[in-house]
Amino acid sequence: MENKEKLPKVKISMALLITKRMDDNYDMKENVEAITSYINHLDQLYIYNMTDQDLTPFYNLLTKYPNISYTNCENFGEVANYQLALDELIKTGCQFGGVMEQGYYYEEDTFLAMKRYLIEHNTSKIAVLTPMPLRGCEIHTRQVEEVRPCMGCNLVGTLLNLAIFRQLGGFKLEYYQTTFDYEYCIRARLNGYQILLMQNYVLRNSNYQIVERRILFIKLSTFDYDLMNLYYQTRNRFYLWDEYEKLDPKYVKMDKKLYKGERHVLKMRDPNYRDKFYMMEEAHYDYLKGRKGKYEGGMRNEKN
Repeated sequence: MENKEKLPKVKISMALLITKRMDDNYDMKENVEAITSYINHLDQLYIYNMTDQDLTPFYNLLTKYPNISYTNCENFGEVANYQLALDELIKTGCQFGGVMEQGYYYEEDTFLAMKRYLIEHNTSKIAVLTPMPLRGCEIHTRQVEEVRPCMGCNLVGTLLNLAIFRQLGGFKLEYYQTTFDYEYCIRARLNGYQILLMQNYVLRNSNYQIVERRILFIKLSTFDYDLMNLYYQTRNRFYLWDEYEKLDPKYVKMDKKLYKGERHVLKMRDPNYRDKFYMMEEAHYDYLKGRKGKYEGGMRNEKN
């Protein structure tokens, strides 16, 4: 059961982006359960239906919550969707706001703990407050240090200081998908603001698949990567490294090391690693050509 204790007022609203069709009533109920992990501690939840599906049955399951509103809108791509959602939250006068996606949910009391932290601390320098992001199958180990600064994070399920967001000018729309959140965190830190991680409170992601590869008698496994996410993540990383190699060398050095490690894991553990490597080379090629925005499709003939 959620803790219903009264807290001093801080205005927090969120946007939920529906970008995938819901297959059946079971799928709808799972999405409702995810919403109940935070809805009671929000001023308002704005649900954006970016599919062509009639979600009236889903909305009917949420009628007991008076602080939810719904609208249909176009899917402009991940970065633009986040930007537009946060711009709308700013218009409502929120102090903090965030974006949720399908398949994510907070563990019990996580959102309440985040809200309490913002109430009890000076937030003038807090650009982003994030829970510990984990996939549904990953084990969480409690830490002695409950809150610590970090270099960057994925912004789904986080709370953003909207005054700072407006001051910093929002996201780089040309990234189109992925990596824009880490770029925003770097920019916030370079402007003297903090990215804080609440290590003992968890946001779970159920959007994952595990793939396995056998080498002789050894079975190796890893998490599968969506090919388009991998393309954008790789391409945008190159642009980010170029921009911040001198401004934030520590982060860039660390991220290059992570990139190298991720390629090694793909090659060793993913049976479809050749497809992944092709998309990463495609991303590198488009970066060298200065291409940004939405992926335009394969360039095999041009490269040949």
